[in-house]
Amino acid sequence: MSKLVIAYLYPDLLNLYGDNGNVEILSYRARKRGFDVEVSENITKKTNLVFMGGGPDESQRRMYKDLLENKGKYLKDYIENNGVGLFICGSYQLLGNYYKSSDGSVLKGLGVFDLYTKHPGNKEPRCIGNTLARLSEDILKDPFFVPNNMIGKTLVGFENHGGRTFLDEKEKPFAKIVKGHGNNSKDKTEGVLHKNSIGTYFHGPLLSRNPHLADFLIAKALGIYKLERLNDDLIVAAHTASENLKQ
Repeated sequence: MSKLVIAYLYPDLLNLYGDNGNVEILSYRARKRGFDVEVSENITKKTNLVFMGGGPDESQRRMYKDLLENKGKYLKDYIENNGVGLFICGSYQLLGNYYKSSDGSVLKGLGVFDLYTKHPGNKEPRCIGNTLARLSEDILKDPFFVPNNMIGKTLVGFENHGGRTFLDEKEKPFAKIVKGHGNNSKDKTEGVLHKNSIGTYFHGPLLSRNPHLADFLIAKALGIYKLERLNDDLIVAAHTASENLKQ
């Protein structure tokens, strides 16, 4: 029997907008299919999916030292060795090269994702609202995504961030913005797809209205191409309705 082993890092500090719901959804969908699930707060040799949520600047500063000095090395090795991961908002930013806050202070990132984030200052409006995006072709064509896709090409969510993120040209965006701000309100990119890990600004929690993405992560983590289909009629309807929400 396959086992989904999730490392949920900093659950108390990085749980803005109910991001912990993503772990609950992954666990529920795996268990409904008969898989065992284990959730811990550390990366081990058995970990096959890592999750980190978002948090305000103060929460990021509180976990920052531990991330860089303790967990960071293991997280970087995990991602670079093709580990499956989902990183929301603040954690997405901290996996880049650096984050420059509104007061001008700079937090050095782990440098796993080749990107940087700058807060333009309090005179600029935050990036807030409902979001709609088109998934990258790399995901749409992925053999772990295709047989588990009951939605199509779209992704819906909610964003609320002050920082603007810019990818290096060699990094691939996770999705293309149709409605919303995405990485920086300028280039229509949303998030990053780095090997088997995803960074994104979409809260929601993201997986509650995007079961195709949840199943993609589970399938990839377990190495199973086609998962048993669940009754997702209500979730699919919620996704479809969300596509028409105003920003």
